[in-house]
Order: sequence, then structure tokens, then C-alpha cells
Amino acid sequence: MIIIKKIARLICLFVLVSCYQVNNYSYLFIDFKESRLSSRILTIYVDSVINKDLVIPDSVNYIFLSGEKLKDQERIIHLKNKPDEWFMINFTNDPCLIETIYNKNLSDTLINDGVLLGEHEIQRIKTRFFKEVLKPAELYGKMHHFADSIIYQNPKLY
Repeated sequence: MIIIKKIARLICLFVLVSCYQVNNYSYLFIDFKESRLSSRILTIYVDSVINKDLVIPDSVNYIFLSGEKLKDQERIIHLKNKPDEWFMINFTNDPCLIETIYNKNLSDTLINDGVLLGEHEIQRIKTRFFKEVLKPAELYGKMHHFADSIIYQNPKLY
């Protein structure tokens, strides 16, 4: 009887671990800690400018979401200049995290593991995102006379 209980516990443990691993999902978590831009202004910029007229093709939507809904703090953005890339970003950290990317020249599916990219590609992505998204978002905030408390994290420190 004790052996049967132990076997049953091991089976339950194995099933739980297996289920957890099936649902385990990794992200790139490319962050911009060195930026002082706030997620608040970046969200405004992405929604008002970058994604204003963006239509996400069903194929790209499926690549990123696999039929799931986009979370409130996430956005999919498209940078068309070479290379043509799609990014899923998350605003939970200032100013954002890049969770996953899709670049058909790198992979047929989304990339959510930095090991698959390598340090050189990660640095290229960070530099591109800074130049094409973060810097223009800051300029947008200044041009539209947003308060520093909206544009920057901890504005009194700057």
C-alpha cells in the first residue's frame, strides 16, 4: 500500500512538472535600463504614431499570439526599414521590454530566446529600437509639450 501511494505521488509529480514545462514560455527580455524614458510616454507614442494606422496581418498576429489575446501592457509594432522586423513589447518595465521579435530573414517563426540570436544581433536590435522608437518617442513628448513627469522616469533626478 505504501509503495502504491509513493508511485501515485511520483506520477502526480511527473504530470505536474510535465504540464508546467509544456506551458513554460520564454521571452527575450531585452530591456533599456539605461534609458530614462518612461513607459507612459512610450505607450502614448506607440499608440498615437507607430501603431496609428498599423494593420497587423493575421499571419503575423498568429506568429506572436497563437490565437491568444494581446495583454493590455503589450503591443506589437512593425519597423519596416531594413531589416523588416516585428516586435512584441511590454510596458511593465520603464520604458519597455522587447519580449519577442519576428524577422523572416532570421527565422520562420518568432524568436523568444536570446541564445538563438547571439550577442551581436541583440545589440543590433537594442540599437535599432533605441534609434527608431525610444529617441523619436522622447522627441514626440517634447514637441507636444508633455511634462517631464510624463516623458521621464523620476524626472526630478534629471
